[in-house]
Amino acid sequence: MRQKRILIGAVVIMLLISIPVITVVVFQNRQGNVVGTSETITTSEMAVSETIVPETKNTGMTESVKESVTESETKAIISAPEELEHLLAENGNTAEQIAAIGCRQLITVESSGSNALISFYRLSDNEWIKDERLSCSGYVGANGVTEDMHEGGYATPKGIYSISDAFYIYEAPVTGLSSFQITNDSYWVDDPNSVYYNQHIEGLENKDWESAEHMIDYTTAYEYGCVIDYNTHAVYNAGSAIFFHVSYSPTAGCVGTDKTMMLEYLSVLDKSENPYIAIV
Repeated sequence: MRQKRILIGAVVIMLLISIPVITVVVFQNRQGNVVGTSETITTSEMAVSETIVPETKNTGMTESVKESVTESETKAIISAPEELEHLLAENGNTAEQIAAIGCRQLITVESSGSNALISFYRLSDNEWIKDERLSCSGYVGANGVTEDMHEGGYATPKGIYSISDAFYIYEAPVTGLSSFQITNDSYWVDDPNSVYYNQHIEGLENKDWESAEHMIDYTTAYEYGCVIDYNTHAVYNAGSAIFFHVSYSPTAGCVGTDKTMMLEYLSVLDKSENPYIAIV
């Protein structure tokens, strides 16, 4: 009898221990589906906030635009005109993300075929403000804007890129950008097989290319302009020599506007403001 009581007591104790364990397992399993879903959403949201521009085939987008943006940086409340938000959304971006990479001057290029509307925004006190004086018509490549860039495509790359050096042929412009004068020795290499592909080169001492733009031959287009930092890693055949320059007609892939407006843009662009250009 005593052994039976001990046995029954042991069974009762085991049952008492197993019931909460089973309950916990069931609870966790039920919650697991919910938590799993929550974690998936959070990861996706973080991926969007960390990467400003997703990889796009052959675009060679400016690397700094794809840098990670920390959660604290994206928390800043940045206001922007609806038209700017809409344009940035076409590249999968927001005004907050552009501000988070340190950009405080932004040129926008909204294309329609080979024509374009060019605008300028500056960031002041967490607000993107449009400078109406700089709104003007312009041009992109003869074949419009594309995400599938290649040499000789006569198209302009879609995306957001930093602006670097200004250039000129005759008289130096007033500008806050670093600048170089185009001379008879100035070339921009467009041969994908060259180690200097998509680079500005002075002279022919180290020539290894079959093709390059002799920049001084373009006396109208390159009288004034600035470099759009497209394909800075020189991805093979992904396109080269993408500039913002003087133009009165569709281009071979650059962004263009008339000389008066080009000089206006150069006069306000400042390297300390980390200027970018958004092309759609």
